[in-house]
Amino acid sequence: SAFFAQRVWLGKKSYTTVTGKGDSGVHPAMPKRLSFPVFAIAAIWGGFTVVVYLMIVFGSFVELWGVDNSLTFTHYITAFKVSYNEFGIQWIGSAWDSFWTTIYIATVAAPLTAIVGLITAYLLTRQTFAGKNAFEFGTMLSFAIPGTVIGVSYILAFNVPPIEITGTGIILVVSFIFRNMPVGVRAGIASMSQLDKSLDESSLTLGANSWQTFRKVILPLLRPAILAALVYSFVRAMTAISAVIFLVSAEYNMATSYIIGRVENNDYGLAIAYSTTLIFVMLAAVGLLQILVGKTKIRRRINIGS
Repeated sequence: SAFFAQRVWLGKKSYTTVTGKGDSGVHPAMPKRLSFPVFAIAAIWGGFTVVVYLMIVFGSFVELWGVDNSLTFTHYITAFKVSYNEFGIQWIGSAWDSFWTTIYIATVAAPLTAIVGLITAYLLTRQTFAGKNAFEFGTMLSFAIPGTVIGVSYILAFNVPPIEITGTGIILVVSFIFRNMPVGVRAGIASMSQLDKSLDESSLTLGANSWQTFRKVILPLLRPAILAALVYSFVRAMTAISAVIFLVSAEYNMATSYIIGRVENNDYGLAIAYSTTLIFVMLAAVGLLQILVGKTKIRRRINIGS
């Protein structure tokens, strides 16, 4: 119902803001009566978020949060202990296996999710074909289905030949791609809806094919959408629990399932320490993606002849 309401309400409107013509790039200032309450709400919410995360970090450095608040590094040593001997670096901490598996799966799944999502968005915004609306609706179904149902469905579908991938890393990657793809699709559609089709038409008129147009004209203008898809896909792959709880195995154990196991064993300190580590890893990953992908800057270039 929400999908069809969105199509009826917003589907036929134009949101084009980027064309082949130059503009001054000046944005109107926010009204003063509105700016104060907006900034106040943002500051309160931001402060609350910072306090929550600081409490998590604090909980990772105490013996037992709320019971014994004496400072300790025991939880980090138990989870991420490293030793060095004649055989090289030894990752002997109990959390290393699930940590490296999670990093590997998320690193593989994130770019694939972004690629599939943006290509799907390009087809939906720039191509016309039969069943287009049904196809767009189908891309959103994974958000409407609970993650646990998706996990069980993957087990039933891929637990027998000819496609028997249950218990492997492939099923985790496939699950993340189709679970998180809708965000990349919607981000791509939102960004491409702002691009005037005259940009595509000009490229095609000059002899470029559809792939060259997408790669050299459309893709450079989609950096915000690419960044959003990559960040969301990576973070969700690092923190997902509902869809993967039935898909993990002894060989491919994810960080979230490991943390749940520690909580069930009343090892709260180690679980909090692991969660804190994941927070900083994801912050570093988001910063790295921001540097690599960057921001789109559209400038007017003026050539002055002599």
